[in-house]
Amino acid sequence: MVRSYSSRQTPLRNSLQNDMKAKHPVTVRSILIGCLLLPVNAYWIAMVEMVWHGFHFSATSIPLNVIFIIFCLMLINGLIERFWPKSALGRNELLVIYIMLATTTAVIAHDNMVSLMGLFTHAFWFATPENEWQQIIQPHLPKWLVMDQIEITRPFYEGGVNFLSQRYLVHWIVPIVSWTAIVSLIFFLLVFTNVFLRRRWIEEEKLVYPIAQLPIEMTQPQFQFFRNRKMWAGFSIAAVIEIVNGLNFLQPTVPLIPIREKEADLSLWLTSSPWNMIGTTYLHLRLFLLGLSFLLPLDLSFSTVFFYWVRKAQFIGGKALGFYSIPYYPFQPHQGIGAVLAIFVILSWSGRAYFGQVIRQAVKGSTRRSPGSESAEPISYQTAIIGMGICAVGLYLFSTRAGMSTWVFILFFSLYLMISVVITRIRAELGPPVHNMGGVNPQTVLTTAAGMRPFGRQNLVVFTLYSWFNGSNRSHPMPHQLEGFKLAQRTGLQTQPLVWVMAFVIVPAVFSAFLIYLYSLYQYGALVAVDAPGQVIGPGNSTYNQLANWLQFPQTPDTYGTLAILAGFVFTTFLGVMRQLLLWWPFHPVGYVLGVNGGTLDHFWFVMLIASSIKLTLLKYGGIGLYRRWLPFFLGLVLGDVAIGSYWSILSVIIETPLYVVWFW
Repeated sequence: MVRSYSSRQTPLRNSLQNDMKAKHPVTVRSILIGCLLLPVNAYWIAMVEMVWHGFHFSATSIPLNVIFIIFCLMLINGLIERFWPKSALGRNELLVIYIMLATTTAVIAHDNMVSLMGLFTHAFWFATPENEWQQIIQPHLPKWLVMDQIEITRPFYEGGVNFLSQRYLVHWIVPIVSWTAIVSLIFFLLVFTNVFLRRRWIEEEKLVYPIAQLPIEMTQPQFQFFRNRKMWAGFSIAAVIEIVNGLNFLQPTVPLIPIREKEADLSLWLTSSPWNMIGTTYLHLRLFLLGLSFLLPLDLSFSTVFFYWVRKAQFIGGKALGFYSIPYYPFQPHQGIGAVLAIFVILSWSGRAYFGQVIRQAVKGSTRRSPGSESAEPISYQTAIIGMGICAVGLYLFSTRAGMSTWVFILFFSLYLMISVVITRIRAELGPPVHNMGGVNPQTVLTTAAGMRPFGRQNLVVFTLYSWFNGSNRSHPMPHQLEGFKLAQRTGLQTQPLVWVMAFVIVPAVFSAFLIYLYSLYQYGALVAVDAPGQVIGPGNSTYNQLANWLQFPQTPDTYGTLAILAGFVFTTFLGVMRQLLLWWPFHPVGYVLGVNGGTLDHFWFVMLIASSIKLTLLKYGGIGLYRRWLPFFLGLVLGDVAIGSYWSILSVIIETPLYVVWFW
C-alpha cells in the first residue's frame, strides 16, 4: 500500500523472520487428517453458527474454531511424542492441517455459505399475496440454483426429518452440484490471484501478517510456546472468566464477571437529540480481541478508533444539521467503497514495476532459475494466468446461464477481485481482528453509479444470488490463502504442493458442507435460531426484500451515493499521499476504511484502545524486549478465550441446546 509497516513494526518484523531454511514436504498424512476434519468442522459450524446462531468463531480474521482444533491436536501430539515420538506430527504437518481448515472455513463460514442457505428457499416459502413475490421474483429465479418445491422445503424450516434420504436428495442434488462448482471456481480464482501477490508482499515488502502469529507460535518445536509461563497466565485469566460466566449462564446464582454487559453502552446515557444518534457504543472487554489487538500497529489502532468516532460524529452532526432527509445518509458503504478503490489504485501504482515484470515473465513463459524469478513461485505465472482464464470462463458460463449479461459479468468480477485484493492487503499488512465492511461489494457500486434500469431484471436477480459471498467481507478466503503462503515461507514448507492442496480441498469441503448444513436444517429447522431471525432466514429476508424493491421501484443513479464514493476515494488518496510524504503522519487509509464502515467495531473499539495503550507503554518504557516478553501473555488471552468458548459451544452440540457464547456479532 503506502508506506509499509514492515519498517515501523520492528517487534513483529523481527519475530517473523525465517526460522527454517530446509524445505519440508506436504505429507499425505497431514492431508488425510485435514480431510477427515473437514466434515467435523462443518458440522460444528452448522450447529453453532447456523442452527442456533451462537458463537460466531468464523466471523473474525483468525478462525477461532481452527485455532481450537490445532490446540487440541497439539495436546494430543504431545502425548504421542512422549510415548511414540516417531509417530508424532511435525510442525509442517500441523500447519498444513491449519491451512486446509482455515481456507475452507472462510468459504463455508457464518457470513458465506451459511448465508447462502437462506437464499435457496426463502422466495418460495415466504411468498404471500401481500408481497407478490410469486409474480415479481419467482419467475426470474434460475431453478437450478434454488429450491421451489414447498413440500420438499417444509422440513427445511420446521425440522424433524432425515435429509439424507432419496426423497430429498434427488431434488437438492442439482443446486448442490451447481453451487459447489461456482464456489470452487471463485476459490480457485483467488488462489491463482494470490500467486501474483505472494513474492511482492511476502518476500519483497516483508509484510508482518499479524494473524499468522498465533499458529506460528503454537506449532513451535519442543512446545516452546506452551512452556511459557506468561502465556499460561494469560490463558488462565481468560479461561477462569469464561468458565465463571458460562456457569452463570447455567445457574444465575453463580457470580457474573461483567466484561461485556449490555448496560455498558454509552448510548444508554445519551438520550437527547442529536446525541441519541450515536448508536450502540459498547465499553466491552472481549479478551481474545484484546490479545489480537495487541498485535496491531499503533497507528492503525489510533486511526481506526479515530475514524470510528468520525463515523459517530457523522450520525450526530447529520441529525443536528438535518441531513437525515437524504436517503442512506451518511453513506457508510459508499465511503468504504471509495476508500477500497483508492487503496487498490495506490497498491497498483506502487507495485507497477513488479507487476510489469510479472506480466512479462508470464507472457514469455520463462522458467529460468534466477533471483526473484517465477521458478520460486508455487506455480508459474503462465500457469496461474491460464488457471485464472479457465475459472473466469467457467464463472462466465454459469453466470450468463443464470441471466447475467457479459458486460455486467466483467464489471462485477473485476470489482470483486479489486475488493478481494484490498482485503487481503489489509490482513497481510495490518491484521485487524475483524474487518467488517458491509455493503462494500460490486452490486452496490454498480447500482449506485448506474441505477437499476440499465441492468434489467435478470442481472439484479443474479446480484441477489451472488450477494452471499461479498456481503460483509468478514470471512474472506483470499487473505487465508496468502497467510498460508506466509506460514509456508516462515517454516520452510513446500509451496508447490501446498497451492494445489489449498485449491482442490475446496471441492470436498463445500460439497460435504452442503450435505451437513441441509442435514442439520432438516433435522432442527431454520426457525429454531435463538437470535431470530438467525443467519438463514435473516439474509433471505434482507436480500429478497431488497430485490423486490429493486424490481418494483427501480431507482435512478444515486447522485449522493456516487459523490460519497468519490469523496471516500479522494480522502483515502489524500491519506496515502500524506503517509508517503510525512513520517509523523498518524492517519492510515485502512483506519478510515475500518472505522467509517465497520459496524462490528462498536463491540471492540474500546478493547483496541486499551490494547494499544498497553502496547505503547511497554514500548516506551521497556522497548522491544519488554514487548516481546509480554507478547505470549496476550496470545494466551486469545487461546484461553478460544479454548473455553469452544468448550461451551461443543458442549452445546453434545447436549443439543444453546449455551454461553464468548463472541456473538
